[in-house]
Amino acid sequence: QVVETQFVLSFVHRFLEHRGATTYFAFCYPFSYTECQDMLAQLDGRFQDCRHMSPSSPLDSVYYHRELLCHSLDKLRVDLLTVTSCHGMQEKRELRLDKLFPDTSTPRPRRFTGKRVFFLSSRVHPGETPSSFVFNGFLDFILREEDPRAQMLRRMFVFKLIPMLNPDGVVRGHYRTDSRGVNLNRQYLHPDPELHPAVYGAKAVLLYHHVHSRVLPGSPDWRTFVSPLSTSSLSTKCPNPPVPDAEAALSELNKANNARNSPGARSCLDQDTRPSDSADRDAWILPSSHADEHCEEGAQRPPSAPLPEATEPPEPIAPRDSGLAYYVDLHGHASKRGCFMYGNSFSDENDQVENMLFPKLISLNSPHFDFTGCNFSEKNMYARDKRDGQSKEGSGRVAVYKALGIIHSAPLPLCHPSPHTLLSPCAPRAPLSVACAVQVGRAVAVAALDMAECNPWPRIVLSEHTCLGNLRAWMLKHVRGLRGAGGGPRRREGVGTPPRSSTGLPTSASDNSLARARSFSNGTSGSGGSQQDSPRIRASPSFTFGSPRP
Repeated sequence: QVVETQFVLSFVHRFLEHRGATTYFAFCYPFSYTECQDMLAQLDGRFQDCRHMSPSSPLDSVYYHRELLCHSLDKLRVDLLTVTSCHGMQEKRELRLDKLFPDTSTPRPRRFTGKRVFFLSSRVHPGETPSSFVFNGFLDFILREEDPRAQMLRRMFVFKLIPMLNPDGVVRGHYRTDSRGVNLNRQYLHPDPELHPAVYGAKAVLLYHHVHSRVLPGSPDWRTFVSPLSTSSLSTKCPNPPVPDAEAALSELNKANNARNSPGARSCLDQDTRPSDSADRDAWILPSSHADEHCEEGAQRPPSAPLPEATEPPEPIAPRDSGLAYYVDLHGHASKRGCFMYGNSFSDENDQVENMLFPKLISLNSPHFDFTGCNFSEKNMYARDKRDGQSKEGSGRVAVYKALGIIHSAPLPLCHPSPHTLLSPCAPRAPLSVACAVQVGRAVAVAALDMAECNPWPRIVLSEHTCLGNLRAWMLKHVRGLRGAGGGPRRREGVGTPPRSSTGLPTSASDNSLARARSFSNGTSGSGGSQQDSPRIRASPSFTFGSPRP
């Protein structure tokens, strides 16, 4: 029934416990706003010395910084965490962006050279609590002080993390909406700082680091600083591509906000809410003069750049030149089971290979991640919700791609944990436990190491691919097979042929993939006798992919 504009679900339960016992009812394992704040308070105490760190601090020290990004509509905290090492630390601090970071008593974090940003967010849909467990697993892993994998990750990236994007919905017990009943994951195209402060803040941080965290030519490669704990030599391949000059970079700030979001690409709902004065919205990620007055000591205001002429638009920053390396938004799925990822669709096959390579590497690092359940289709980028008709074009995944063009922009949904059902080989797509979700979070972090070929303890060498180059070649063949099957003549499928998933694979392969991963981890063959491998590029034993044979 509806009570004061709120839906109320009623049911009857017979209590069998003794009188006075406490009984909890939950759709899945809960993780509340209070628990999140308690966890962050413990981390504040654990890393309280980080506030005194300087460029002269030991390089492999963990740099942890917590700050208030903004307040929600209900005046709850939306926290932003920064985690990295002291490699490349500057005396300068990041600038305060307009309408964000209201707590001026807390300084902004230090700036770092030679590092790109890995952005991770969670709980934009408040009822999807599995996202918090994946987030916690990821955060716990990158904060490990003695693990050489975590050390290498901190050398390579500056991690920007938002543990709870929608605290109002979490506190109120909502499933997908904020206190106003708005789905915040459809507001990323044109977020309003007054109505959607957390989404506005998240996008502002993303656009800011897209420009200001680029790796400049001549910057040191921090991966060459080999940890004494490392058991293997690390890649010394220079990851520093050339970048546009400073003036083009500053003008890109204006371009990135709305140039890719042309009027023809907007949804009808966004057109109705778009302010008429677009000039004010173009500069919303630039530090205002008011904000500059509160910049910490050592922070310098960037030189002003003339606005680009209408006839000569600035060149966009190429995805490989962006200061943003990864954007991952964590979710939970109420109907699909297992853990998977939704990715964007790229017309360029090499970009699509890189797009699909990251979740494939996650699957090699976690038996709980189902690559065959992933969806990289263009249809899934612009589909409309059955509930309210809103387009996924306004989701973080698609909007960030449209604004920045980066390849690794994806949400990671997983099914809701069941308190009585654990993942097992006989039921490979059963609901995940909290421990499984935490392990997936660790696998997301390790996969970023594998992408850069900097994992001192790689698991890919145990697969049939043996190295990233072979896996990339296999993925290229797989992408070409999918596009050939979709664009050209398709093999007729009989009644007994199982339907194909969004990756082009039979759903039966998806159902059995986790069991194969478990079998492979035990040293047994993971593929059936009917699956034939290519003589040149063999399929991974963890999952039986491969395009239909002629």
